[in-house]
Amino acid sequence: MAVTFDIDEKPATPEAIHQEDVAADVPNDSPNEDFKWSTGIILNLVALNWCCFAATWGLSVPTSSIGFIAQTFGETGSKTAWIAAAITIPNCVFQMFIGDLSDFLGRRMFLQVGCILGFVGMMVAGRASSIDMVIGGQVLSGIGCTLGYLTIPFISEIVPKDTRSLATGVVAVASSISTAIGPVIQGALITKNVGGANEGWRAGFYLGAALYGSASLLLLAFYKPSPRPNPEGLSVSRRLLKFDWCGIFMVTSGLTLFLYGLHEGGNPHPWSSARVLAPLIIGIACSIIFIGWEWKGTRHGVFDHAMFYHRNYSVTLVVSFVGGIVLFCGQAYLPQEIISLFTSNAILTGVYNLPFNTASMVGAIAGAIIMRAAKEGKWIVVGAYTFLTVGGGLMAVQEPHISFAAWFFPTALLGLGVGVQMVVVITITGLCTPDHLIAHAVSTNSAIRALGGSVGVVIFSQIYQSKVKTFLPERVTEAVIASGLDPTNVAAFLQALSESNAEAMARIEGLTPQITAAGEKAAAQAYADSYRFVWYSLIPFGVIAVSLALFLKPVKEQLTRQVTAGVRNAK
Repeated sequence: MAVTFDIDEKPATPEAIHQEDVAADVPNDSPNEDFKWSTGIILNLVALNWCCFAATWGLSVPTSSIGFIAQTFGETGSKTAWIAAAITIPNCVFQMFIGDLSDFLGRRMFLQVGCILGFVGMMVAGRASSIDMVIGGQVLSGIGCTLGYLTIPFISEIVPKDTRSLATGVVAVASSISTAIGPVIQGALITKNVGGANEGWRAGFYLGAALYGSASLLLLAFYKPSPRPNPEGLSVSRRLLKFDWCGIFMVTSGLTLFLYGLHEGGNPHPWSSARVLAPLIIGIACSIIFIGWEWKGTRHGVFDHAMFYHRNYSVTLVVSFVGGIVLFCGQAYLPQEIISLFTSNAILTGVYNLPFNTASMVGAIAGAIIMRAAKEGKWIVVGAYTFLTVGGGLMAVQEPHISFAAWFFPTALLGLGVGVQMVVVITITGLCTPDHLIAHAVSTNSAIRALGGSVGVVIFSQIYQSKVKTFLPERVTEAVIASGLDPTNVAAFLQALSESNAEAMARIEGLTPQITAAGEKAAAQAYADSYRFVWYSLIPFGVIAVSLALFLKPVKEQLTRQVTAGVRNAK
């Protein structure tokens, strides 16, 4: 039976015909199929959502614990930054091609490997005896997290296309719940010193390992995906030989070196140093060669040409890159601003994050329902990035110890934007690409978003650091001298304040509680003024994202009852 794509504006080329022939071999891939919900389908969705919950825990909890991990091992600076980078770099790099492998080699194996790596990574980091061991565990956990996020396209393919937004909304809520409660639970464990003084953070890693383990069992029991199409009847080894290994090597090398250079730049090495410039230049060169290879060297590479037949895929890539700059800025700087301006209490920092996390859940649900009802995605994406831009602009008015209500509104707007765009952009990406490439299309889109976020965080970090280096010493020096501190002791006070070193503070001659309070108040104001420039810088990127979203085409014709790949235990 011949099957055609539900995508407009595709040329009737031999390439398109070949892709349709491949899609025809996908089980249950019929636009007229009478889809019915069943216990089997629901159990498949439960297993996949739980896996995504575990992956998000593995991403969010370690990064919320960095300061406390640093205290345990007495580390500061560049090494602690790699606790987060060790998971975000694999997340960006592997997403470029892991979806392609799963599209052709099957689904379950990749999720099981992801759960195993996530389990091992969390246990290694939790049992770590050094900061290097934590970083090593994070690398394994980062690969596991990346594989775990394949659940997002896998969920989309087992429900009708007109229901994909709702299914994606549910998995976004599962992810948001994990993001919301994970740091709060971790904060409680840290505050209670579970496992010993300065050891509470380890319990959160052990919980993450348990989540990965339970996800693996649920997937084994309930996730029964249909076999992947193999129209040529090739063996696994023959199929592996057909992959674009040249493109995979170039994109992996290019992105890894580029992101390494970005993370090392300015912390601890200057941007002009060979240790930063060498990986940046080589990474950019590899990336340029990769783009040329994908454009002219192959049609079935990492960026399969069939994914670009519909304009929306190209638009979503650009929107995701620029949007990633906006998204990652909000997610990276909100926790830091909470600690600098309001509280360093592990539990309260999680509470201050609740408006953002709760609103992202509401946004995911709202975006899914609106897209299902209106059968439209373009204006919803425009609205989502408008929320992000306005929320970022309002964050620029934050002051130390401002009321929770004043903090609530802009962070809630940011959360709404994140939740809505995540659901709708992912849904549009899956709808506008060939069915047999859905995991590949969604994964590469997510990788581009992560790449944009990595670039954005570096941009905003440089802006913040340049401002705080000026504002902090000026404001604090003026405040403590006015309060009576001997000018010769100002340098020691600044050093102790920046390191939160109570013992060093106690050794400063003539220091009184009043002087300390004046210095801390001035420091908080300096931090607030520095963060203000970060939010100012976010606004232009938000405007660009809104403008790019206007180029999206309608998706109504793709929202059919077609099921891309039904599950085997659907009854």
